[in-house]
Amino acid sequence: MEIKPVSDNVHKLQLIEVGEDFRFDADAILEAAKGNSFARMSVIGELPDGSIWVTGSANVGETLILMERVKRQLIFGDST
Repeated sequence: MEIKPVSDNVHKLQLIEVGEDFRFDADAILEAAKGNSFARMSVIGELPDGSIWVTGSANVGETLILMERVKRQLIFGDST
């Protein structure tokens, strides 16, 4: 059995930075989401005081799965 170096399994994380304090308009994002026939949806945001605001049509377990799928897509670029 061939032993491969651990580095063969390392994926390089390439972040795309759009600039300091750059933000999309939250109202425009929510407006664009309307009418998309989502099977499940979660909305996650950070309020000015730093607290987290979460709502959506998914239950807690479904929301966690959606978050993990999004994390994978952001890191690896796939949509599984």
